[in-house]
Formats: sequence, structure tokens, C-alpha cells
Amino acid sequence: MTDAPVLLSEDIDGIRLLTLNRPKAMNALNTELVGAIVDAVDAAHREDDISVIILAGNERAFSAGADLKEAQSRRGDSTQAARLHSGAGGKLYQLGERTDKPIIAAVRGYVLGGGCNLAISCDLVVAGENAVFGYPELKRGLAATAVTPGLVHRIGPKVAFEMLALAENVTAQRAYELGMINRIVAGDAVIDTALDMARALAAFDLAAVRTTKRVFQKSTELSLTQSLDVAREAALLGRATKD
Repeated sequence: MTDAPVLLSEDIDGIRLLTLNRPKAMNALNTELVGAIVDAVDAAHREDDISVIILAGNERAFSAGADLKEAQSRRGDSTQAARLHSGAGGKLYQLGERTDKPIIAAVRGYVLGGGCNLAISCDLVVAGENAVFGYPELKRGLAATAVTPGLVHRIGPKVAFEMLALAENVTAQRAYELGMINRIVAGDAVIDTALDMARALAAFDLAAVRTTKRVFQKSTELSLTQSLDVAREAALLGRATKD
């Protein structure tokens, strides 16, 4: 008997649905799962028949964060080994930047620590009304290091530090108010809502969607003047391609 894959993949109407599949561990992010998610997104990026990617969690949680059992087993690693492991995790927290195809996170249950960063790294987030968001690292005796940059860049320093330092979980409604998620729906409607959003995106011209995302990503990183230059060049390139 073979072990179940840590990541499930299903194609629906040109949409790649990826489901974290470690339910007994509340979809904790171990090395195998992190690698599988990154590889799956990279593969979907290369496939012309895939327009949108959805990332979901199996059963009770989207993801409860880093796999602490695995982390404990790595305590004796060298600095170089730890650096390599951290680099692999960093790819996960920049998931939305790995492809110019839209990524939608469909989250239910616990969305904690690294799992929370994974969700907010996606372009859109649909959350069940029962979803619980938070960064419990300090309560677990761990420094909130890898998760800090992504949270600060997405919701700002004051609120990000409060979430990290007090380690208090927040509701889906509070996460919406903080700009961490886009929509709140009934728990049993999360996947269907994400699919509806994905189908709406898939109905548009894919080249236009991908160009929009590329310009959007650059606009979050650059000054207004630089962003306008990027937008202008993208528009001119699009016009030249059509001509």
C-alpha cells in the first residue's frame, strides 16, 4: 500500500485545483509538501491549457503552518543546511510571483503561521466564515522570522507586528477588515466560490489577464513613476503584438 500524495491535483474547465493533503497533520508544511506546491505551480505556469490555479486544504484546515515535528528533527542542521531549507520555504511565500497566472487561495478552518503566509501570497483569497487566521510562533516558543516579511508587506507594520507579537488568532471578518482576504462565504461554499471566480477569470483573454498581473506585481514593488513606466511598456508591447 502506497502513501497518499501530499498534494492532490485536479483540472476543472482549464482550472488547476491543488489540494494540500496531509489532513492528519492539519496540512502542516513539511519539506515534501512545500516542494510539491512550488513544483505544481511552476508546472501549471508552463501549461497553456491552464488559466487559473486554486490552492485549497483538505478537511479541517487550510494549513496549520510549519511542520513542528520536522523542524525539531532539523535542530542539529548546519548553518548552510538551514539556509537552504529556509530558501525553499521562501519560494512558497512568494508563490503569487512565481507565475503570471492568477492564484486563488480557498481557505477553511485553521490558516496559521506559514499556512497564513501561503494564503496571503496568493492573488485572491476566499475564506469560509469559520476560518481562523493567526501567527502562533511566539506562543510556541519560536521567533516569527520567515513569516514576518510577507505579512508586513501585505498589511502594514502596525497591525502585522500586533499579530506577530501578541500571537492572537483573528476571525475571517477581521482578516477581511485587515485586507488579508477578499471574500467570506459559508464554509461549504468556499471551493465553489473559488471556482466561480476562476471561471470568470478564465473567460477573459488570458494574455490580458497575465499582463495585468505582471504590471500589478511590479506596481507593488516600485514607485508610482516606475510603475507607470512598466505599465506604459506593457501596453506598447501588447499593441505591437496585436499589430
